[in-house]
Amino acid sequence: MGVTSVLLWKDSNGQGMMKFHERITTTLLGSAKDKWAIQVKLYRDIKNDVIVEAEREMENILEKLKNLWLLRQTIVYDGNTYIIGDFLIRVAYPKTTNSNYKGMLVEVEYTSTINPHVAAPILHEFIEMLKPPEIDIVKWEPDDEHSFSKIGLSEDAFTRAHTDYQYMMLFKMENLL
Repeated sequence: MGVTSVLLWKDSNGQGMMKFHERITTTLLGSAKDKWAIQVKLYRDIKNDVIVEAEREMENILEKLKNLWLLRQTIVYDGNTYIIGDFLIRVAYPKTTNSNYKGMLVEVEYTSTINPHVAAPILHEFIEMLKPPEIDIVKWEPDDEHSFSKIGLSEDAFTRAHTDYQYMMLFKMENLL
């Protein structure tokens, strides 16, 4: 695993996936790797103070604590994975959602390092190259108030928990929770 950046790619006309595929494979000479699907389950504590994006292991624990945690929302995304050099690009549309969000979920992973400080400028430059000028993207980035270290995550070694935290913060920013 490398360092991942999670984005919401605005797509008002529904043509985003086709345009994205064409841009990746033709303009940037990337290749389609395989299908990608992700299921995001968001739980909220009974006081409505904390929101958690859960993977299978955490999901099993939260379901046993039903009197403390409630399933708030489940969103399923289906799409594709692409590869360009040291980058994995995962892109998907929501299959089912109860929101009116129009767009795609994009994960860009730089596989050459697990250090977020080393990867950040490289990811930023790649994402700028990846997106056409007419496309708006929404991206959460750590700041003084919401940093990885404030929730007990390493600032030097990126893990899946860092990606999960980005999902949670991005969905909160866009009022998708």
